[in-house]
Amino acid sequence: KTKKWDGAQMNFPIKYQKGVSSVAFNGFDLLPITQQPSTVNMTFYTSFVATNVALAGSDLSINATPMQTLKLAQVMMESRSQDAADDVGNFLQGDGTSFGGKAPMGLTGAVDNGTVLSTYGGLSRASYTGLNSTVTASGGTISLVKVRTLWNSISDGPVIPNFIITDYTTWGYFEQLQTPYQRNNQDFSPSNRTVASTSGYSEQRWDGMIISRDKKVTTGYFYMLNLDVLNWYALKWHKGQTVTPKAKDIEGNVYEDKIYAPGNAFTWTGFIDAYNQGTQNGFMILGGQLINLAPFRNGVLTGIAGV
Repeated sequence: KTKKWDGAQMNFPIKYQKGVSSVAFNGFDLLPITQQPSTVNMTFYTSFVATNVALAGSDLSINATPMQTLKLAQVMMESRSQDAADDVGNFLQGDGTSFGGKAPMGLTGAVDNGTVLSTYGGLSRASYTGLNSTVTASGGTISLVKVRTLWNSISDGPVIPNFIITDYTTWGYFEQLQTPYQRNNQDFSPSNRTVASTSGYSEQRWDGMIISRDKKVTTGYFYMLNLDVLNWYALKWHKGQTVTPKAKDIEGNVYEDKIYAPGNAFTWTGFIDAYNQGTQNGFMILGGQLINLAPFRNGVLTGIAGV
């Protein structure tokens, strides 16, 4: 989900321990009068990602003749917007350390137990255990027991994960765990993105959660996420207009699907003429940060290579 960024930095308090213990009493027994600190702030800073669109005036001039076969500026905008979405997809599977730490946070860092990032939100994961996700080495295989064990470790009462995402290969391994009856007889509506098919799946579900697949996810990773606490906080560029990776002139564009729609995440600055060249250049800019407010409510199985 996308929320709005606010301020130079965003602070989120987390509870890291219980306060003063409750007491049983009677009559004139003395009651506790002290306070035990129990919260501390996570601090996050925004990141910006820019994708440029550069065009030579000579090419635009030639393209404006009657022999034009395509609208050069329009097609280049569509092509580069897809490049931008693809690059951001890479960032969102990373750990935020590329480009000298200027990159947006990704799942590898946000759903971690200190193995990748020793700190999160400016706090030590060793000191504040609630910043640690459940990261479980699968031992090379995936099973329903391992998936349920992961679910148990990050769930408590009504607070449960609500989305699973994995790579294509692991998605296929999980499909093998379904019973033959489930694989060959489910027939639900594809408009609801459920298990619509009579042989194989277009979308799998487990315990009410959609199991989505994405080629950007690290091979062998099976993320179980709570999207109530994991959000993208977007900061719109100070001027410009919204841009989308959807395209009219480029066939086979994966970003046409509504599940990849970026909302208002990207801003187009408009073209700027070069002062010493016959060219123009503009930027598609993404601003914001991926923030996990409760890492311990998210988990991942790693190293999956079969069933």
